[in-house]
Amino acid sequence: MLTLFALLMAAAGLILAVLAGYVARRRRTSTGWSLAMLLIAVAWWGLAYAAELSTEEIATKSHWGDLKYVGVCLVAPVWLTFVLQYIGRGDLVTNRLLGLLAVEPALVLTVLAVPATHDLVRHYPSSSAGEDLPIIAVGPVFWVNLVYNNLVLLGATALFLTRMARLARNYRRMAAVLVVAALLPWAANLLHNFGVGWFAHLDLTPFAFIVTGAVLVWGLFRERLVNLSPMARSAVVDHMADPVFVLDAFGRVVDVNPAGTAVMRSARGAVIGRPLVDLLPDLPDQAMILGARAELTLSADGDSRTFDVLHQPLTDPSGRPAGDLVVLREITQRVKDRQELQRLLDEQSRVAAALQASMVPSNLPDLPGCRLASRYEPAGDGTEVGGDFFDVFALNSRTWGFVLGDVSGKGAEAAAVSAAARYTLRALADPARSPSDTLREVNSRLLVATEDERHCTLVYGYGRPTTEGLAVTLSLAGHHQPLVLDRGGTVEPVGRLGSALGLLDSVDLYDSAILLAPGQTLCMFTDGLVEARHAGEMFGVDRVSSVLLEHSGEPLDDQAGHLVAAVRAFHGDELTDDLALLLIQSQPCLPSRSGEIG
Repeated sequence: MLTLFALLMAAAGLILAVLAGYVARRRRTSTGWSLAMLLIAVAWWGLAYAAELSTEEIATKSHWGDLKYVGVCLVAPVWLTFVLQYIGRGDLVTNRLLGLLAVEPALVLTVLAVPATHDLVRHYPSSSAGEDLPIIAVGPVFWVNLVYNNLVLLGATALFLTRMARLARNYRRMAAVLVVAALLPWAANLLHNFGVGWFAHLDLTPFAFIVTGAVLVWGLFRERLVNLSPMARSAVVDHMADPVFVLDAFGRVVDVNPAGTAVMRSARGAVIGRPLVDLLPDLPDQAMILGARAELTLSADGDSRTFDVLHQPLTDPSGRPAGDLVVLREITQRVKDRQELQRLLDEQSRVAAALQASMVPSNLPDLPGCRLASRYEPAGDGTEVGGDFFDVFALNSRTWGFVLGDVSGKGAEAAAVSAAARYTLRALADPARSPSDTLREVNSRLLVATEDERHCTLVYGYGRPTTEGLAVTLSLAGHHQPLVLDRGGTVEPVGRLGSALGLLDSVDLYDSAILLAPGQTLCMFTDGLVEARHAGEMFGVDRVSSVLLEHSGEPLDDQAGHLVAAVRAFHGDELTDDLALLLIQSQPCLPSRSGEIG
């Protein structure tokens, strides 16, 4: 009798294995694969259990019983995976979820594999030797695994029932059959584990799973169980809001849904049999090209509607062309939104251009004793306003001022602070005051004028031509040190770093005086130059120095252009931060002009 039962159990395992192979071959979807894995797990369970029953030696029985647990531990997680994919929540089946579901089975199998902890799961008592159907002794880990498996199984089944209860009545009938089939092995396993009657000696779970597997496979292939929308074509098409036209091989309409007749404003009989190009004379030629996208606008009684034309060729069973399916998906609101977005972008571009123009001079002045060059490069595509600015202006007949700065952030608010800083500095600039004193006053004005904490970094100074060169006094408000390029082939930073403006009432600022001999160049820049990144590395001051040295003998404007080209080549694509440059090169000053600014 025991041998016959072992053979039947082995047959059950083989049947389940065959079903698993059939599903894997026929239904290569995520749901099909999870069902195949479920059947494989139970097949392994049944085959290992058959081997366990067919031997009389306790050690061999224990070995096959342990191997059986691979299938036992996999059933509940795989069932949950199948249910989630079946009800359309395959997005929840992530690597993280699979990893969490694998933790408990892995721990149980590890405990079972280690001799020292093996009996915490299960073992054959020594007193069971010689018995045909000995009752297995179980340990605490067995009960933990039993509770875990049953919670997962019940949770997945409840999730399935909840989902199916929301569907049409015909789905509920299929769901009831599936749930009953799923509960059979669950009930058989509980009766065995709790030692109820003769179930204590035999585990009929794999046998019961033959019924469950057959129902699942039947539902998968015969009743489209995995597809939750087995509705008739007419019910789908007739209730679609999009116009649908079915054409024969000659382009004539052979079927149309109510939405199609509504958009044509004609009865169905007036549409059938007519070429679609006659019904829709404005239909673009590319609309009937496979893979092409086309838009169609229909106007009637002053009302305009726009559709996205979707085209799918139809073929007969032999693969020959039989006609076409044309669907008009309305995108009227999307087109209006797109037009409005384009209008806003155009307006934004105009505003950005106007704001940006207010932050840099349209032309640099012609000053005695020096040459000037500048660059401003916006970030991105240039539609977003940045906070970089610069200016050069006369202070009196002998002295002129310069400023280059950067306001934190982007957008209209940053531009407003930049404009405020630039014009406030122009108004307060006085050659009789040191640059640091002027910046302290600018800081006070910015604190009053700006509500949010937008800080500003800048370099401000003034120059005065002399017979020895260009005398420059400057102050750095939290800004990068300018670089001085000597024709002898050296580049040195100048200035002492002070506090940024617009943050604190009291700021630490310092003045630095330098003399630019004829031919020497003062290079000022914003952080968009030195902090441009590529693969985590910044462009840096060293690269700025190298570019200046490499092109030191070229015209000043060309040097500025080489700096911009170098940082763009280094960064690649569009800049992520705007960039401003101001270069001042000392020139010999003629005696006739040494005292006045032209």
